[in-house]
Amino acid sequence: MITYKDSGVDVELANKLVQHLGFKDYGATIDLGDKQVVLSTDGVGTKLLVAEHQNKFDTIGIDLVAMCTNDVLCQGARPHSFLDYYATGKLDLEKSKQILSGIQKGCDLAGCKLVGGETAEMPGVYEDTKFDLAGFCMGVVKQKLPRKWSVKDRQSQAGRGSLLIGIPSSGPHSNGFSLLRKILPMDEIPLEPTRIYTNEIMDNIDDIQACAHITGGGLHGNIPRVLGGLNYKLDYGMFGWWNDLYRDSKLSLHEFESTFNCGYGMVIVAKKELDIPGARVIGKVE
Repeated sequence: MITYKDSGVDVELANKLVQHLGFKDYGATIDLGDKQVVLSTDGVGTKLLVAEHQNKFDTIGIDLVAMCTNDVLCQGARPHSFLDYYATGKLDLEKSKQILSGIQKGCDLAGCKLVGGETAEMPGVYEDTKFDLAGFCMGVVKQKLPRKWSVKDRQSQAGRGSLLIGIPSSGPHSNGFSLLRKILPMDEIPLEPTRIYTNEIMDNIDDIQACAHITGGGLHGNIPRVLGGLNYKLDYGMFGWWNDLYRDSKLSLHEFESTFNCGYGMVIVAKKELDIPGARVIGKVE
């Protein structure tokens, strides 16, 4: 059995650094007086290596936008503006065009504007045309999330009995690829871009108590971030590709759920089921 730590990613150590820095939310909320905005930054991790291996670069930009815009959605903000940072050892014009076209498509899907960015050639830091991407998103708050609730009053807000509603992912999204590369041949790892959830969240914002973007740390690393100390229990079944991956990984269920999204890229906390295509109840707050 190969664990995520064995593959080179120490989630526990990373969490200690985040705690040291004092960050706990998916983005930073800034009060501008007449409105609040949320700022978020992210990348796409070692999924870039799979894109390099498969020589496919037209979707990796969508991943970049998705990782940032989905984060600001978890703060109740509608994505507004996006900037990118693209660094490479040697500029490959065709590859660069594909990457940037993906970023633009991601912005279109998220409903935000690509307002600028930076392209840097850094020979010696990156080998040949190898590259890295970072993204920066600003969203405007419509309804601040998560809504405040009291742990003592478990019948109020997201108290006992609130539902955990999973919205399907398009695949492994942009997390866990260091482990995926140990489990599956590179040619078999999917590059389906990360799903963007702007419409699903914004159309239902009045009924949402909290939402967790299932990124690094999987289900168990993200759901607790929005529950304010409340406990929860998952009750769902993996199917299809995910069930096969779980079997092949030889991981315990808890570790698997603490690495991957397991088929659900966004988990909403709500008092009732919501009219979101494909969404289903995958657990409850206790």
